[in-house]
Amino acid sequence: MKKIMTSIMVGSAMLISNVAIADDSPHEFSANVAIATDYMYRGGSQTDEQPAISGGFDYGHSSGVYVGVWASNVDFQDIGLPSSNIELDYYGGVAGELANGISWDVGGLYYHYAGTKDSEEAAYGGDADFFEVYGSLGYTFSNVQLEPAVGVFFAYSPDYFGESGDSYYTAIDMGLSLPYGISLAGQVGHQAFDRSTLSDYSHYSVGLSKDVAIFTLDVSWYDSIDDADTFWGTGFEEAVVFTVSSSF
Repeated sequence: MKKIMTSIMVGSAMLISNVAIADDSPHEFSANVAIATDYMYRGGSQTDEQPAISGGFDYGHSSGVYVGVWASNVDFQDIGLPSSNIELDYYGGVAGELANGISWDVGGLYYHYAGTKDSEEAAYGGDADFFEVYGSLGYTFSNVQLEPAVGVFFAYSPDYFGESGDSYYTAIDMGLSLPYGISLAGQVGHQAFDRSTLSDYSHYSVGLSKDVAIFTLDVSWYDSIDDADTFWGTGFEEAVVFTVSSSF
């Protein structure tokens, strides 16, 4: 069976399902786990700049259809959600590759914040849970030195976190395969809102990663582009984040 690699951006990580049960099986199952010094999501810390433990499970079919679940600890006390402590993400979609080598992915993602009370406690006067639809395109120049890769990602929510209304998120991802098995990755993202009381903002990150045995070691820098406040707090968190992850 030709393996189908599916990917989805959940939180600050990209989860990948690429483990097949057998060569002739159309089914693929995988799991992932990570420990990080912070959980950064679209430029803002989700754990009040404290460590995060996350993990998930994925199922993929050779047709490109996939479903998965991912969880992480969170801490939203600074934005008025003291009871919220766990984020659970449920997602599904379909992914594939065009004849010219461009990969594509479309799907939906539901964010559930366990322990969060309803509107009396939510940061913006409404339910913290929300749903997004997303799509992405990617291409790797495999015949070029350092195998540069580029991708675009877009997500739309009709009612974002805290019932804050329509939101639009766009990101551009870039990567290089450096010597000694080191990978360089960068991202530029922009979060926009229809609601006039919320400010649009842009952010970026750049990082290095390397596989060591069954683990992936990553160090990344996160910062703003325009010094704007983020949706997740009073200011934009500049952060260096160390992550150790593994998938199997």
